[in-house]
Amino acid sequence: MDFSKLNNKIFFENKFINSKDAKIHVLNHSLHFATSVFEGIRIYNKKPLFIYDHIERLFVSSKIMRLNISYSQKKVYDTMKKLIKINNLVNGYIRPIIYRSSHSMSPETYDCKTLVAIACWKWGTLFSNDGISMNISKYPRLKNNIYPIEAKSSGSYQTSVISRIDSKKKNFDDCLMLDLNKNVAESSACNIFWVKKNVIYTPKDHSILNGVTRQAVIRLCKRNKIKLKVGDFKLKQLLSSDSVFLTGTAAEIQPVKRILNKKFNLNCETINFLKRKYEEIKKKCPESLNSI
Repeated sequence: MDFSKLNNKIFFENKFINSKDAKIHVLNHSLHFATSVFEGIRIYNKKPLFIYDHIERLFVSSKIMRLNISYSQKKVYDTMKKLIKINNLVNGYIRPIIYRSSHSMSPETYDCKTLVAIACWKWGTLFSNDGISMNISKYPRLKNNIYPIEAKSSGSYQTSVISRIDSKKKNFDDCLMLDLNKNVAESSACNIFWVKKNVIYTPKDHSILNGVTRQAVIRLCKRNKIKLKVGDFKLKQLLSSDSVFLTGTAAEIQPVKRILNKKFNLNCETINFLKRKYEEIKKKCPESLNSI
């Protein structure tokens, strides 16, 4: 899919314009210095899921990356809702991005303006098959005391893109990333959970992006009295589990069939239960995590 050829409206430079006309200069600061921040929000039956949580994180990310947004959170919320209506989008995805203008070609940003763009389109899930295969990335996820991992920024995905390309060349669907201490972190773009003897495990958030879907799954576990352990776990602990799944806005709840040569159970009762509960959430499409 060539996203530059979307046939709909995009919010760009404070107005709604045709997608083909939404362009930035090749000397854009964020393009060169990877300082943009963005979000991905699912739309189900014309409603954006957990929109408040995504907008809140968008503003937190912007603050971390020293981007000074002139818009209020309400303005972004209203613009997203209007964009969905203008494009008559029933099920899909919405992508707001905050970025710098072209007023500098060095790390100096004093003259740069902070700009906002929002696009949306019809889009399926990130993975098309029931169970995916995963390789191990050679690049670690960095800890939050040496890198702003809490920001959903363009710079955070450099190693994800490289690792995904390398994994695809080896016929894997995705890759697992470890942290600096070789603990399990996350996949290239999703958070990871695994099940062993009816207990769910997931890494701490010091070296991962604390995904909104991850937070939703943790809330589902607590509400339904599913035992959950959050901590630092080595790869061997993950590989000794019964079942594995990823979570993410684009991926939803995605089972993993194997990591390297280790295969996992794809018919896990606990994962199937969480998937059913998540489907119920999608039907109601709450605007906030606090509503589930």
